[in-house]
Amino acid sequence: MLWMFVIAIAYFLNASAVTIDKFLLSKKMQNPAVYSFFISVLSLLGVVLIPFGFHFVSLEQTLIAFGTGIVFTFAYLFMFYALNGNEATRITPFMGGLQPIFVFFLAWIFLGEFLSPMAIIAFVVIVIGTIIISRQHDKNKKQQSISRKSYIYAIISTLLFAIAYTLTKYVYIEDGFITGFVLTRIGTAIGALLLLIPPKNLKDIINEIKKPKQKTGGLFLVGQGAGALSFILVSYAIAISSSVAIVNASRGLEYVFLLLIIGALSIKYPKLLKEKMSRAIIWRKTIATMCIIIGLVLLAFS
Repeated sequence: MLWMFVIAIAYFLNASAVTIDKFLLSKKMQNPAVYSFFISVLSLLGVVLIPFGFHFVSLEQTLIAFGTGIVFTFAYLFMFYALNGNEATRITPFMGGLQPIFVFFLAWIFLGEFLSPMAIIAFVVIVIGTIIISRQHDKNKKQQSISRKSYIYAIISTLLFAIAYTLTKYVYIEDGFITGFVLTRIGTAIGALLLLIPPKNLKDIINEIKKPKQKTGGLFLVGQGAGALSFILVSYAIAISSSVAIVNASRGLEYVFLLLIIGALSIKYPKLLKEKMSRAIIWRKTIATMCIIIGLVLLAFS
């Protein structure tokens, strides 16, 4: 299966991008809207695919594609809010554990995709893993409040991503991969313009443009390059696979890569990402991640 090979590379790249995102958000860019703006604007690079098969579609299909891109922008925004308030190795698997469930129901309702009874078992295993990995005991009441908010943001982001991926599959079915990809990327850039409406966001974005942080500029580009390539590969996998729910469920690979990358960095640079990595925590995250992966594998082969 070509899409499985493609998706493995995609999720490794995305795990790398998430690690860089977490570092930049916690150390450099305090307003997640600023980060979301630049990422969404960079999505316009997708127009380079226009010479390779783009064609105009109806106004209705164009608006659906644009809307899909806008949903992606706000999904990223809430994801960055979530990452800004909690550990990447908690938030990312938590979101990934919920997302296949949301995608499953959306794809079932709107795309007519059906999964076998084994999918129900898979979902139960995923939820168990999600609960384990998201559990944390913060004695500090302020930190508890921040953690709760981060999970609320994560749930909103996960739902938006599920809607966006389901719409993406629909757009690819109706318009083809190249046309659908270009139109949704333009939509994401439109979403970036919407982020300029709140005065604080506009001010922070202007300040970031006027005084870019030279030390992190290269790191930002590396992270976004990895994230952009990952998104293209995931989009292609969705386009060539038979089920968006199955492709989305394969995201368990990303948690393996993420745990390995952040685990290695936390051992060598314990203050870099502020990830708690005691032996007990590593075991809990490993067990939880394996539960999610097992659930995702069952879902993929159900």
